[in-house]
Amino acid sequence: MNFPYNLNNPAKSYSLPNQYKEISGLSPLESNNSLAFVQDEAVQIHIFDLISGTVTEHIKHDNGDSEDIVIAGNTAYLLKAGKHPAIYKVTDFTCNNAHYEHYRLDLDKDQDPEGLCHDVERNRLLIACKGSPKKNDRTRSVYAFDLQSMQMDHSPVFAINSQDFLNDSEDTFNPSGIAIHPQSNDLYIIGSKGEKLIVCYTLKGHFKGAWRLDKSQIIQPEGIALMQSGELVISSEGKKGKKAKILIFSNHNNLE
Repeated sequence: MNFPYNLNNPAKSYSLPNQYKEISGLSPLESNNSLAFVQDEAVQIHIFDLISGTVTEHIKHDNGDSEDIVIAGNTAYLLKAGKHPAIYKVTDFTCNNAHYEHYRLDLDKDQDPEGLCHDVERNRLLIACKGSPKKNDRTRSVYAFDLQSMQMDHSPVFAINSQDFLNDSEDTFNPSGIAIHPQSNDLYIIGSKGEKLIVCYTLKGHFKGAWRLDKSQIIQPEGIALMQSGELVISSEGKKGKKAKILIFSNHNNLE
């Protein structure tokens, strides 16, 4: 599979104000003119306007590390990590008095869930885990969270196996974000710890490809999203005196 994006040449690049250095996940709004994002430090939604370059903050719902976000109409789903991982469902998330509910995830703390995306056709969220409770385990699990029952399936949908794309047995891919392509339904998974890559799997867990990221341009890739138009969006935390970034890449291939 040829990678359909030129990672060395973003179509657009945005630097975020210093207070948003801890950006950890993002999701496009239906208008495609804005992105919602979360930071490590709080369960709170921020909206970045792609036209004006401004950030709007919404009400803080809780303390803790927000790792990723999904926007589905007027509802936002936030993934909180830590000792008690949970999904936060925020209804009418742009309202000052937005109501939220949270649902605990039956995951081991060492699994460290970091990636979240919306599988619209199956009415579920997919959760990518950064770690594993097993020592020296080179696989990382992806779980499904059913949006009708609001429960997570105990068996993973599939496992990302570093053996598929990393030759060195010492290297392990650690996902920090996951996105589903609106046309192909392929999953694009980004990793920030260890090997900085984007890997692609089908929803059935078949490996399709892996591509390295430019560390000088994307210092710490944390978030990944795909617009309805097929454009790829990557967020990178601010590190080493540099600001956090949001990069948008145009699709130059037809995904089938």
